[in-house]
Amino acid sequence: MKVRIGAGLVVALISGLGIAPAIAGPCADDVARLERSLQRHPGEVGTAPQSVDAQLEHQPTPVSVESAEHKARNEVASVLAQAKALDAEGKPNECLAALAKAKLLLNP
Repeated sequence: MKVRIGAGLVVALISGLGIAPAIAGPCADDVARLERSLQRHPGEVGTAPQSVDAQLEHQPTPVSVESAEHKARNEVASVLAQAKALDAEGKPNECLAALAKAKLLLNP
């Protein structure tokens, strides 16, 4: 089941983590570009793996949808926070790998 979440929620979550919006490492432009993309396309954020119930063609409940959205939102925010931290530490290759993971989460 593919779940789409508002980018504003991801941005708000990232901001709430106390991460500085300005980053100066070698991967900063790529991180900023992805964040701008999330802001421009608020309905295209986050996916979660298909559940067993979905594979069995059971309809999702409001609780299961909310849970999947929450999980996807947290995963994207976590990976972006990791990319920023790696960039701040001067680890461009690791930062780019984290960005690749975030992009995969956004568009599997």
